[in-house]
Amino acid sequence: MLWNFAALAAAGYCLARSIIDLRARRYGWGSAGLLSAAVFLAAPVQTHTVTVDLPVAEL
Repeated sequence: MLWNFAALAAAGYCLARSIIDLRARRYGWGSAGLLSAAVFLAAPVQTHTVTVDLPVAEL
């Protein structure tokens, strides 16, 4: 759970920094920040799965 919040904070920082860089016309750094934010947000999140086996209905 802590790593999820850390990744979200890092993505937020990258996104904010890329907006600042794009407004300052530093397009290389701005696009790198957007790409980094996209990588953080697209990374798979580890979850706990629960499987439920239901009995088969007999007709």
